Amino acid sequence: MKNIKLFILLLSLPLTLLAREEIIKRKYYTLSYNEDHEVANWVSYELEKNNLRNCTKRTNSFRIDPNVSTGSATPNDYANSGFDRGHLVPAGDMKISAEAMRDTFFMSNMTPQPGKFNQGRWVQLENLMRAWASRYEKIWIVTGPVLEKGLPTMGKDNQISIPDKYFKVILRQNGNSYQGIAFLMETSVPHANLRAYTMSINEVEEIAQLDFFQFLDNRIEEQVEGSFDLKNWDFNAKFEYLPCQASVAQ
Repeated sequence: MKNIKLFILLLSLPLTLLAREEIIKRKYYTLSYNEDHEVANWVSYELEKNNLRNCTKRTNSFRIDPNVSTGSATPNDYANSGFDRGHLVPAGDMKISAEAMRDTFFMSNMTPQPGKFNQGRWVQLENLMRAWASRYEKIWIVTGPVLEKGLPTMGKDNQISIPDKYFKVILRQNGNSYQGIAFLMETSVPHANLRAYTMSINEVEEIAQLDFFQFLDNRIEEQVEGSFDLKNWDFNAKFEYLPCQASVAQ
């Protein structure tokens, strides 16, 4: 296992942080901010069918994250850059409340993405995650860029790294067992379908230098992260937002 230990979801996050890493916990997601790159190392959250409710509209209220002690990227950094402000936690996953939606528009949740990628394969993968949450009731997601030395940068107020690869790691519980799968997407390499981006969680750990799902028993963790079976995941799953309920949208 690698450099960063992510005690997410069922256990608290680690107290030992990488240099220049700052953990920011919000009601609906947790984020690890990397000051050197001015983007997040990763975001993690639970996506439940019951929370996929159409309670609020997209705001497009991009703004500085006041919780990043060193200062986050700014909207001005992206102005006329030629890159989209690509969400890590998608706005479409957080329509459950105005607060949840608003929190996805902090600049700490953005990375510079080519528009063709952000509006193409990336959004298709986000839609699939919502379909899986609807199909399987609940999934856990960790998403982030692959941050390497020597990445090109952009920005007016800050020097923001421009990643060329992104990962999405998914875990779901199936009775008393767990199943996992991962995706790795290069922004410049389109594939015919999303299955072509799949790999084991261990493979993503090697590439991204992260360690996921530490709360699992070691034997189960190795089984979940070491292999995956596409037959266990419904790539044809569909979803529709549930109606808003005041008791849920809090």
